[in-house]
Amino acid sequence: MVRRLRKNRKTQQVYDYARNRKRMSQKDRRNGSIRNAEVRAAYDKTKNPARNIREMGLAFDVNRAIPIPNVRTQIKDMEKALSGQKMKSGLRKSRSAPKQYVAEQMEEEANEFNGSRFRIARSMVRKITAMIDRYGFNYQAMAKDRSNYEQETWRQFRSKVRRFLRIPEQCTPYLEEKGWIDCDMSDPTDPRWKEFCTDDES
Repeated sequence: MVRRLRKNRKTQQVYDYARNRKRMSQKDRRNGSIRNAEVRAAYDKTKNPARNIREMGLAFDVNRAIPIPNVRTQIKDMEKALSGQKMKSGLRKSRSAPKQYVAEQMEEEANEFNGSRFRIARSMVRKITAMIDRYGFNYQAMAKDRSNYEQETWRQFRSKVRRFLRIPEQCTPYLEEKGWIDCDMSDPTDPRWKEFCTDDES
């Protein structure tokens, strides 16, 4: 006797009443927030993004703004130039963008030097300042200290101390506490800044 299989009913799609369709469609149409203040102020919502960016003097599509050179077209242009034929200039006449000031402001901000934002960890600052208080700038003595659990070499201590002294936001309070804020660190005659046991000491 052949056993007949039971036919399973196909699972039908159920409408989700908990979803807000209007809010979902608005979220899909939303392109995201513009982080740049200049672009956000000059952006016109009635125009599409490509036209907005073009009017600001910026490139919406980098591949169109700076196209990849084609070898075949270059060879054809060379053949035309050698044969004396007229060549079509692929350069378009650049129109002045109505909102060119946006690109100029962004270029000025990019050219401004804000300085290094690198900072050393507070625990490392405490360790470096304690070593300087204990041994001055004698790096080999720092390496032989009992609290050097990481077994750092004197060259590692030297690089950390020099890096610490190159960050004014972190080294200025320590120098003020020691009374060294008005001292010239580049003065080789000052014994307070003399480095010991280094390969570049004079």
